Amino acid sequence: MVNNVKKEVKTYWDFRSQSYDDSPGHSGFVDIWRTVLSETFKGKMKILDVGCGTGFLSLILAELGHEVVGIDLSEGMLSKAEKKAGDLGLNIDFIIGDAENLPFDDGSFDIVVERHILWTLPNPDKAIKEWSRVIKNEGKLILIESEKKEENVGSHHYNEEIAKELPFSNGIDLEKFKEIANKCSLTFKVETLNCEKINLMIICE
Repeated sequence: MVNNVKKEVKTYWDFRSQSYDDSPGHSGFVDIWRTVLSETFKGKMKILDVGCGTGFLSLILAELGHEVVGIDLSEGMLSKAEKKAGDLGLNIDFIIGDAENLPFDDGSFDIVVERHILWTLPNPDKAIKEWSRVIKNEGKLILIESEKKEENVGSHHYNEEIAKELPFSNGIDLEKFKEIANKCSLTFKVETLNCEKINLMIICE
């Protein structure tokens, strides 16, 4: 079933890649995000942007001087990201890959960051374990996610059979997230972001 879920998720985002950047919620607030990220990431770092999509975070982080690798399951999304990076003259390594099975060695990155990805994953616990694995000992995992809602947001994008296989499809349940973080030996703090009304920043160490 997991493979079917991932196939459906990939197909959906390949299709959505054509119009994804038309939504202000996906591509807007760039100046505010640049400020948030510059305050969060000090000094030059090697950063993995998981589920990078069309490159929103990757582009800003590269502009800020970081060494950035972006990974996404959708070729459609990555083709958009690569074009935008090329147009801006930014050197970003974009890779097709699975957020739950990263093709990197242990301790490869100073930071792993993601924005609105956990709700699309059938195994968020496995993903967080993988993300933790590729972070250096003093590194951080930064999750930018949506607060839990009563409605199942996943059903707006996928059919009900797929949506019910996504544990965080209606946003982040912080109690469930705490259980996962404990299993991965992570401590975390939660900050509310003012740049988008639905966003939380979860900083894990």
